Amino acid sequence: MKSKYYFPHTATVFFLLTVAVALFSWIGSIYGLGKVQSLLSPEGIRWELRHAMGNFVQTPALGIVMMLFLGFGITVHSGVWGTLGRIVKRGKPISRKEKRALILAGCMLLVYIIMIIGTTFAPWTMLRSVTGSLTNSPFQKGIYYLISFGVGLSGMAFGYASGRFRDDKDIIRGMSCLFSRFADYFVVLFFIVQFFSSLMYTNLVEWVGIDSYIVSYVFHICCYLPFAWMLNRKK
Repeated sequence: MKSKYYFPHTATVFFLLTVAVALFSWIGSIYGLGKVQSLLSPEGIRWELRHAMGNFVQTPALGIVMMLFLGFGITVHSGVWGTLGRIVKRGKPISRKEKRALILAGCMLLVYIIMIIGTTFAPWTMLRSVTGSLTNSPFQKGIYYLISFGVGLSGMAFGYASGRFRDDKDIIRGMSCLFSRFADYFVVLFFIVQFFSSLMYTNLVEWVGIDSYIVSYVFHICCYLPFAWMLNRKK
């Protein structure tokens, strides 16, 4: 049953917020409110055209989510999450083949974790930096890749052991399945990025007196919160 109340899409909300920022910055520049810059001025429009794509592509959330989609997509497509859901949420029995597949996937993930720990947290190992610390180390820089690869590896083990994967095409379908399921997340993220980048450009935040660190913190929350909501929505 559909709700009688209409709620606009999250992407629409942030688009309208960006329009509001443009209008307020225009009014602020006319009345000389501090250092407010108009987003609707020729300079503001040129700035928007120069930075719209770059701001979106360089957003950390974009690369992180895309990287995690690759590995977690394999586990979803292989049936790991569905099998675990039947056990934990519904208490339904699973076949002997699925049990063996889960054990193999678990063992594969455990071995992988031990390998990562052994090559990272022991002194002067290859995943540490040249100074022997974790700061700016390959481990720190590639943490999301390591997570995605490990999860994907266990998903492949389950897929082949359970018979749901037959060849490499199944792996590729798995790596791409979350992109199609959550395609609208990238649209939402685009408008979130445009809103916050426009807000910072206009100096409205500075005029209001809000610390830029707070805005940065809220920005990162807004980047991931829509995805958390999408995970719980019905397919």
